[in-house]
Amino acid sequence: MTTANATCATCPVEIAAPARRPLLVAVADLLVGWMQRDRERHMLNDIDDRMLRDIGLDRADVLAEASKPFWVR
Repeated sequence: MTTANATCATCPVEIAAPARRPLLVAVADLLVGWMQRDRERHMLNDIDDRMLRDIGLDRADVLAEASKPFWVR
């Protein structure tokens, strides 16, 4: 893979073009994000109503968030 290089306009430092992430790494990052989102929604669903009030949420907010599929932000 080749990368294009550029020179900074105000200094003679060569700046390398950002490298593209390999597809497998991008897919792995996506899967890890989905798993984390699903885990966090389940944990939020387990919080009691008193603690939800402390963070400014109610049970309806939590149910709406917990009912989303893992791939939806």
